Amino acid sequence: MPVSDADILNAGILIVDDLEANVKLLEQLLRSAGYVRITTTRDPHSVCALHRVNHYDLILLDLRMPGMDGFQVMER
Repeated sequence: MPVSDADILNAGILIVDDLEANVKLLEQLLRSAGYVRITTTRDPHSVCALHRVNHYDLILLDLRMPGMDGFQVMER
């Protein structure tokens, strides 16, 4: 079954970055492209719980964050 543009634009996306400017920029870019299911967080510790509830299709994850880097998030 082919994937429609509506399916793609309805993909669940989580943006994870400790810098608010990066989060806002990525969110704005994705929304202007038509994506509608976007969640953001600056707390890498919340990623697993958010993903369990929302089953994201894509997680955009900063690898260099204080306290818990992106590699540690992926290990969890």
